Amino acid sequence: MTSTAPNPLAAAAAGFDAVWNGALDAIRAGSNVAEQLENMNGEALFRVLDELGAVQHAVEVLAARVTGAIALRPSPTGRDGSLVRAAGYANPGVMVSERWRVSRARGSAIAEVGAAITQPRGLLGELEECPFPDIAAALEATPAADDSSVSAETDGAGPAQAEAAGTVPAPLSVDGAAVIVRELRNAGRICATVELQAASVIAVEHAANAPLQDVVRIAKLIRTRLDQDGREPRDELLRRAERATLRELPSGMTLLRAELAPESAAFVRAGLDALIGAGLRRPSFVDADTAGDQPDGSGTPMPDGPSLIPTDRRRAIALTEIFRHTAGCSGAATELAPVSVVIRVDHDTLETGLGAATIDGIEEPIGAGALRRLAADANLIPMVLGGPSQVLDLGAGARLFTRGQKVALAERDGGCAWTGCTHPPSFTETHHITWWSHGGPTNLDNGILLCPFHHHRIHDDHWTITIQNGIPWFIPPSHIDRHQTPIRGGRIHLAASTKAPACPSTSSGTDTRTTLRQAR
Repeated sequence: MTSTAPNPLAAAAAGFDAVWNGALDAIRAGSNVAEQLENMNGEALFRVLDELGAVQHAVEVLAARVTGAIALRPSPTGRDGSLVRAAGYANPGVMVSERWRVSRARGSAIAEVGAAITQPRGLLGELEECPFPDIAAALEATPAADDSSVSAETDGAGPAQAEAAGTVPAPLSVDGAAVIVRELRNAGRICATVELQAASVIAVEHAANAPLQDVVRIAKLIRTRLDQDGREPRDELLRRAERATLRELPSGMTLLRAELAPESAAFVRAGLDALIGAGLRRPSFVDADTAGDQPDGSGTPMPDGPSLIPTDRRRAIALTEIFRHTAGCSGAATELAPVSVVIRVDHDTLETGLGAATIDGIEEPIGAGALRRLAADANLIPMVLGGPSQVLDLGAGARLFTRGQKVALAERDGGCAWTGCTHPPSFTETHHITWWSHGGPTNLDNGILLCPFHHHRIHDDHWTITIQNGIPWFIPPSHIDRHQTPIRGGRIHLAASTKAPACPSTSSGTDTRTTLRQAR
């Protein structure tokens, strides 16, 4: 008898088929894939790419469910425990890695999500609830024709979504779900299942439709709120695990590898970013006729333009300059350019010592004890923004944003505000949303941080920016998206009032920005 149950991938395949056929050129469709893609316009190519992502997501979610089912299946002989081990695999992650020919990390992520969304069976064979039902629900995509296709986040932010075609992306990706599950399981040693499930609700709410790097940061913050008493021991373990190795490679290059605790990495990252930023802003006097022959290090000014030298190479140059200066100057410690390490912490954490602080550019939170050590060991001076001595809104009389305004924008945007861009605040420029020459004021509501590349995109391609409730939205020009659907940017914040069920207690309070500046 033929089954009438729908194929789990049928909806994704139908959605892709509809988008593909709609993207074909009506006059010159093309006889093969290469010709068909060549004859599609730019907007159609983006639609095809998005729908391919939806198909891949559907495949990965189904793979996670299949892997979870295999992991729970007992061995046919009853001697090897599970079906996974009976087939010769050490664990489900290795099974996916070898059968799909992907990395072990990729296989482990799919297997971990599968275990989190698969319903186990009880002692009597009855189906029980899966460990993280909210994560399972967030992984499911919905048809675009559904009224739920319009995200609540875009309400009031601009035009409506594009007309129904294919599927709407699920709120959470498999990679994002794996990150959340891993961090929650790290706190599971002291938390009950109901507390972990409640925390997963908060994680899904904040991480919905967010770039993966934001999901990682949110998951770490929620894990820290769950395991507040465990922050201090974890900070100590991280400090003890610090390592730096030097090894000469067969190519003649020397490999420098450092594993640093968050409080140590904060100074390294801030110092390198400060030197790179100074290099980008420093005028260059390289002869244009011989610019191609100029070295890009060893005391020679860096060529202008962020695209000429990759960021990783700039970091290597900056690191070399630090040690060159140290080796040749007895007063290097005082003559190096001062840098700022920006840390944010809840008011209650400062008072009670419970909870955690976060450092700009570092995803792993630090405990209140590490924050106190930073202030004591490094001669740092705390400064609270927004006080009587700091003016954040200047109006239209001054064209340039002040340092205080830039730090406040860094708090809101987290670096380049363009969605998915990972450039830190030190790599960004302050852009007037309404141009100053057109009467735009120099205040926070009219300012936004953008890296040079995305700054040029705004000006050259005529993107529009709006700020709604402190959230920047980027509206593409009609030649990129005829519907001009707003795209959320900036940093996703875990609200201070959000109470993740802590184990044993959760601190809350007004979010206080603390800037720690290295003394000159």
